[in-house]
Amino acid sequence: MKTYLLTIFSVLLFYQVLNAQTELSFNNLDSLLKYAENNSMSIKTGEQQSLLAKWQKISAQAGLVNFRMQTNLNLTNNLELPVTFLPAEAFGGTPGTFKEVTTGLQYIGNFNLAPQIDIINPASWAKLKSANVNAELTNVNNLIAKKSLFESVSATYHNIISLQEQIEITQKSLVAADTLLKNMQNKYSEGIVRQQDLNDAQINKLTLSDKLEQLKLSLKQQYYSIKILCDIPESTELNINEQPNYNKQFVLGLNVDNQLQYKFSLLKVELAKADLKTNRFMQYPTVSFVFYDSWQQNSNNMFFDNDIKWLNSQYIGLKLSVPFPDINRYTLTKSSQINKTISLQNAEHTKLQNELTNKQLILDYEKAYSQFNTAKQIFQLKEQNYGLAMNQFNMSILSSDKLLIAFNDMLTSRLNYSSALANLLYTMSKIELNNTIK
Repeated sequence: MKTYLLTIFSVLLFYQVLNAQTELSFNNLDSLLKYAENNSMSIKTGEQQSLLAKWQKISAQAGLVNFRMQTNLNLTNNLELPVTFLPAEAFGGTPGTFKEVTTGLQYIGNFNLAPQIDIINPASWAKLKSANVNAELTNVNNLIAKKSLFESVSATYHNIISLQEQIEITQKSLVAADTLLKNMQNKYSEGIVRQQDLNDAQINKLTLSDKLEQLKLSLKQQYYSIKILCDIPESTELNINEQPNYNKQFVLGLNVDNQLQYKFSLLKVELAKADLKTNRFMQYPTVSFVFYDSWQQNSNNMFFDNDIKWLNSQYIGLKLSVPFPDINRYTLTKSSQINKTISLQNAEHTKLQNELTNKQLILDYEKAYSQFNTAKQIFQLKEQNYGLAMNQFNMSILSSDKLLIAFNDMLTSRLNYSSALANLLYTMSKIELNNTIK
């Protein structure tokens, strides 16, 4: 019996663990944004780009001295030594004749080191500046991508909350429409209403049923969008549990001060300037410290002959390298000048655009709150109208078509009220994101 109970307990525990691994629930936007920050591939890619920019900066720093160490080991076996013709009289021979003399040794070993360090290298200095700017540019670009991702997540998140509420409202309205249809059928049986009125009530119920299905499909699409944005596996069951809060007061004195786009454009200007300097400095001379150390051994017996000593030679000095004028480098410099001018113009445009975008967010909030407040008042009036219309219909002083119109108007205004709340909450979260990610 104990074994049986232990087995059941183990299965239940495994089932709970399995569910925990394949189900995600979020009760607020912040928790979802935190998940996106830790799991989104776009954010992870940005982190790798920052790491890449860091190593490019380190490479540029090392390139200031551009240390090189050329090392060579040459082992030569002269199978056939060269022949030189010398005057024969030097060897006691007949004047005017020549003697064939074989010169050199068969085995020659040579090992040399030639380190070189740049002392003055203007192009490397310019490349370091470019690498520093590129690292900053990557960081700002990652912040822009993060803000854009979070705004998309926020929009989808609030759409899901609204759609879930709209589905619940439509389901309740469908029950009311079914009750209305039964009421109409009773009146039709009593001969109070026409066949046309009964048909309209049936059409109303069918329309609501279709609307409910469309809302459910839209909700699924929004959940898929969240999974794509946050890189949540498709098999994971995702739940958004936050309930809509309609108790929203207008906030005075809101301010948005996000300068990411302008910072990005200014860094593009700095990068263009650094590229221009790099192309110019590539035409400047380079001064390098050079050192040479060589060992050579010549033998007729073997390589690395212990009976033959190694001959050493060294030198130290400075080397001046002057690049030859290059038409390609000249055209690159001119292109860099044009790119610099373009980046300056873009920066001026972005500055104005950035300021207007910040102000537009405040206007969007004011507009969203106005729409939210208006939608609330319209719903309250439409709800009141439907209640009055229902009473008048029951007293047979209002036609069924006007009752259905009042019903649909009330439902539409309620759904619009929910959408207006979602838009208001998204606008508020967008302002908060712009004030925190900058």
